[in-house]
Amino acid sequence: MNPLEKLYSFGDRLNKRLKKPIRIPEARVLSVGNITTGGTGKTPATIYFSKLLRSDYPVQAILSRGYGGNLSRQTNLLSNGNRLLMSSDDSGDEPYLMAVNLPGVKIAVGRNRLKNAQALVKDFGIKLFILDDGFQHYRIHRDADVVLIDATNPFGSGRLLPNGILREPIENLKRASIIVLTKTDLVNDVELDTLREKVQKVSRLSHIFLSTHTAKGLVKIPHDYTPQYIPTLENFSILNHETVWALSAIANSHAFEEMLRRAGAERIEQISFRDHHNFSEKDIRMILSRIRPYDLVVTTEKDYVRLRKYAQELSVLKQFYYLKIEFEVCENEILLKEGLKALLMQA
Repeated sequence: MNPLEKLYSFGDRLNKRLKKPIRIPEARVLSVGNITTGGTGKTPATIYFSKLLRSDYPVQAILSRGYGGNLSRQTNLLSNGNRLLMSSDDSGDEPYLMAVNLPGVKIAVGRNRLKNAQALVKDFGIKLFILDDGFQHYRIHRDADVVLIDATNPFGSGRLLPNGILREPIENLKRASIIVLTKTDLVNDVELDTLREKVQKVSRLSHIFLSTHTAKGLVKIPHDYTPQYIPTLENFSILNHETVWALSAIANSHAFEEMLRRAGAERIEQISFRDHHNFSEKDIRMILSRIRPYDLVVTTEKDYVRLRKYAQELSVLKQFYYLKIEFEVCENEILLKEGLKALLMQA
């Protein structure tokens, strides 16, 4: 561990020691997080866990940092469960995407998640909070910690930030209540078994869950988006025998391209930006200079949220879609649900 990694590790330990976790009265808290920076598919997973526990905890809310949003330093209600109260620019793309996919669920964004939680309990009587990206959030007491690990790139080089992708040492997986390996369909069985054994040994958990991010279909991007727009899925046959432009600004663009290949894309051209990239007019001009009007373009749902403000400029693209994906647990979903319920109930 070099000096920069030691400094980062020291800061994390100090932060953990100084912040005594505060329990939210009469509410349970489930954290969904990871020990690496990006790429684990956390947003679809958070949506999944919200739906998984909806029947047992119908009055629930998600607390998000709102990374990349203009108002991430403030405390704001993005969704009251019935309507959206902020734009994606203000809230950040990931919480906005959760709000669109989780009608009925309150979603708050901002750095002070404790303050947001206390306000939501007072105003709505929330019984379950899902703490988005909460494994390194030490201010709120959690009753269960779900940790996601990307099977295609679990720990990077094994080094801590800023020289690697690890937020904390691998041995800290011992804090996890439940561990889920994601994108397991994109690695071979030998790699998967090796990773599962390693994670099981470090975490000391009796079971490691496997999951996939399954492509469900393509959604045609409208040229004149309105909040009343209802997306419809189209099958993957349109990908056959055409060059597909994969447009993304996510942590793992290679996994996105592999999903397109498995869906039937034979030839893929890539235009990728760094994760959470805030698209500019210059970027749009560059994209349109490379792509012809009748080329087939596919982006991610998260990127679609960010690109929507350029709908007029992008309307020249006649075949513009986003890939609809859903987080799915491969096996033992009942065990996962009952295990989470037990952890939350015993609190």
